[in-house]
Amino acid sequence: MKKINLIILTAFIAFSISSCSTATIEEVVITEIITFDDDVSVIISNNCLSCHSGTFASAGLNLDGYSNVRNATENGNLLTRINSVSNPMPQGGQMPPALIATIEQWAIDGYIEN
Repeated sequence: MKKINLIILTAFIAFSISSCSTATIEEVVITEIITFDDDVSVIISNNCLSCHSGTFASAGLNLDGYSNVRNATENGNLLTRINSVSNPMPQGGQMPPALIATIEQWAIDGYIEN
């Protein structure tokens, strides 16, 4: 029994060490123009509005609608929080890189609404 435990422990340590390699950040290239209505609103709806909508929006951050999302992106810390590894939004973990890149590209493209 001790030999089996030793083998399992050795395998676990080997796996743990091998998984500590340098992470590769996925680079996402977006070539089309990003608009709020076509691209960003669905990301916000699916990932943010459960906490950040209505009168009692979490942290007072209401992300309902174009102007609120634009303001949070342009003047707030929305981009910082969705990119944060240590304190991500949504709180359950970072969104996939393609979704984050879409919101970033929307800002780069000039916050086009539709």
